[in-house]
Amino acid sequence: MTSTDERPDTGVPERVRAAIRSAGLSQRELAHRIGMDPTALSKALRGTRRLREEELAAIAKACAVSVRYLASGTGPAPVAAPDDGRRDRARPVSAQERRDQILEAATVLIARRGYHNVRVSDIAHYCGTSTATVHYHFPSKEATLHAALEFYARRFRERLDDEFGHASSAREKLRRLIDVQLPLNPDDVDEWSVWIQFWNQAMLEPGLRPAQRRIYSSWRALVVELLHECRSEGLAAGADIEALADRFTAMVDGLAIQILAGSTDLTPDRMRTLLRQAFEPHLTLT
Repeated sequence: MTSTDERPDTGVPERVRAAIRSAGLSQRELAHRIGMDPTALSKALRGTRRLREEELAAIAKACAVSVRYLASGTGPAPVAAPDDGRRDRARPVSAQERRDQILEAATVLIARRGYHNVRVSDIAHYCGTSTATVHYHFPSKEATLHAALEFYARRFRERLDDEFGHASSAREKLRRLIDVQLPLNPDDVDEWSVWIQFWNQAMLEPGLRPAQRRIYSSWRALVVELLHECRSEGLAAGADIEALADRFTAMVDGLAIQILAGSTDLTPDRMRTLLRQAFEPHLTLT
């Protein structure tokens, strides 16, 4: 990685998020406006990529805030977006933009407050629109939970595709796959929180299980595909690929849940070490 991709000041992503909200934009719309790859912007907002000076300047201009505020937190902060629906009248917003805003609000609130502690009115308040508008895009709160899971599944795959694009071998891809699973920052924790809540609801509501099974099966199939790629490079020659995939996914889930629940003293660094050690005999990870 270049120096521009090193971990940035952790306050920058939060200030950029605040600026995006104040401007009434979705992440996708902002990326389009400033000519930035949406995946790169997503990585910057997760705190895993440093925003370049020209990118900060473009974001500041699009969101009507100062570069100084975004870079260091000094200077005027962005004005909070109105929460009485006036944003709908302040600037024309397309149906897709509004849906993106509502989805972003729902995912954040469900992740941080819990599915049963989020009301439709909370989602409307967060993104500055009305409950009727939320219901138009997502007829039920269950629909928002489905959408949140789909959102994080897509974002995970985009992030993984980006990481794989920088890998020179299957072994390196596996290292990056392990790293992407780690709950290292607030966005990672939000993603895991939605997954865990969906699992919990699927236990109680069988109607949720098909979506959960479909997304999880897709994730497991990705692991199997990568393990076969490892074998094509001379690794895992004698391993049972299906069993190895089951072991990998089970370990990832179990270790992440321990970290998020605080049930042990496990840390993300220790999780990485345990996953690599578990597969060293098969893939000679170092």
